[in-house]
Amino acid sequence: MGKAKIGDVIEWVDKKTEVTHLGIVRKVLDKSVIVDIDGTYDATVVSHKRYKIKHEA
Repeated sequence: MGKAKIGDVIEWVDKKTEVTHLGIVRKVLDKSVIVDIDGTYDATVVSHKRYKIKHEA
């Protein structure tokens, strides 16, 4: 799959804690995406190289 689009659900692994997270893409940037982390009110930036698309919008 290619780059995620707004509304896609992605999965990535946190480098520090090695915990897998799911989130919904809020904004697509050149080299990364801004993601709303599932189950929280937090958001984070994830590189295009580090995620897998789980469900397309």
